[in-house]
Amino acid sequence: MRRRVGGLIWSDYGSEQASADIRQAVARIRRFQEDHHFQLLSADANMVWLNLDQNIYFDLAEFVDHIENPSPKAWLRLCEIYNGDLLESVRTAGEGFEEWLGYQRSALRYKFIGALSQAVLLDSGLNSHDRHLCASHLLQVDPYHEGAHRALLYDAASKGQFSLVRQLFEESSRRFRSELGVEHEEETVTLYRRLISRPTVA
Repeated sequence: MRRRVGGLIWSDYGSEQASADIRQAVARIRRFQEDHHFQLLSADANMVWLNLDQNIYFDLAEFVDHIENPSPKAWLRLCEIYNGDLLESVRTAGEGFEEWLGYQRSALRYKFIGALSQAVLLDSGLNSHDRHLCASHLLQVDPYHEGAHRALLYDAASKGQFSLVRQLFEESSRRFRSELGVEHEEETVTLYRRLISRPTVA
């Protein structure tokens, strides 16, 4: 509802001022859309809504589509379009909006991590190069993701780069201890020991 949108974005002001601000914002958006011959946002006296059937691209809609329809191709595309928190460049608004935005950012980050957690599995359907790419992107968002660390260890071993396997494991172990005060999961430790004891990985 328009009242809810106004209260979120301008929550630090009174309800009358918030209502005035949302009216002005909708009017500016309408003029902009008319000048550029499209209508992504519509509004009436009570509600505002997006016209998602418009021939307009925005990355959030594509992100949601890939989350809802996971596939190897979708995972790779998620790595390309998820470059940071939602509306990261937006200036600070009202307290209510900041609270709402914080929740949305966390939810999208969680969904990204969940999707890429499947991509880094050995049976994900991705080749080693693409699995490595997904693991690297996943660690940028969640540096302590055990599955991503295991994927990088396995990838290095599959190429016969056993010195890199040791380096990756030792560096991540130090980081886990210094920043979290914990060791790797037993699954990661077991994989590491198995990899460095084998001359090759299938």
